[in-house]
Amino acid sequence: MKRWLTTVLVFGICSAVVRADITVVQTATIEGGVAAMAAPGATNSSKLTMRVKGLKSRTDMELDSTGNASAITDIVAKQVIVLKHGEKTAQTVDLGTPASPGPELTLKADVSAPVATGKSQVIDGLKCDEFTFSTTMSMVEVIGAQLPPEAVEAMKGLSVVMKTSMWVTKDAPGAAEYSAYYKALGKTDLAAAALKASGVNVPGLDKLMKALTGVDGLNYLTVMDMALEGTGPMADMMRQMMSGMKITTKVTSISADAIGEDQFKIPEGYTVVK
Repeated sequence: MKRWLTTVLVFGICSAVVRADITVVQTATIEGGVAAMAAPGATNSSKLTMRVKGLKSRTDMELDSTGNASAITDIVAKQVIVLKHGEKTAQTVDLGTPASPGPELTLKADVSAPVATGKSQVIDGLKCDEFTFSTTMSMVEVIGAQLPPEAVEAMKGLSVVMKTSMWVTKDAPGAAEYSAYYKALGKTDLAAAALKASGVNVPGLDKLMKALTGVDGLNYLTVMDMALEGTGPMADMMRQMMSGMKITTKVTSISADAIGEDQFKIPEGYTVVK
């Protein structure tokens, strides 16, 4: 679950970036599937707060006392700093410096380009247009590393398909600047580098980033439906576990208040890890 939310965090780096100071707060909720079987008191939602000042952005993810994390992105310096607040560590990812070798999970993503559906709706007083795209990943690559060899063998040929609906607005504060920054960010490998530093390599992420640069506006609401493709006894069991699984991310507030430079610096007392 936390590895998936780390991925959400990194995507969040790219989801609300603008040239003027702006703060965008989003909530991400996981429903159905294994999320419905969570223990009482467990949370299936997280809060994402994105602060952007010029060509710098900071994304804070609130999950729990140990899972809270932040990512500071500097597109000019070509650097991402990942803060793990529970551990009080700051991991720096510099595109000019090769990453240290270590254990890595590779998830090959087959991503389609976003397509405008022609549908529109008003959300919180803002006109939003729908774009859709899909992502397909091998089930073995997603969770195979955590299972015994016989389970991995049974999962061969199974794929997780994520069909995503994005509702994008041009009417929100900073929407035009958002698109300009997003296009610039899409030309870098910062998102992929940040994921790789967390131990996840996603071939195909660059394709998604470049495809999304053609969508003008601010992504206000995202609904991702997850399903399983494949056949066999393992497919039937996994399909039940993923039944109705959906991830919804929605903007809850937007602010244009000035943001202090201290938000983009490593806090005192944190250990820096290269």
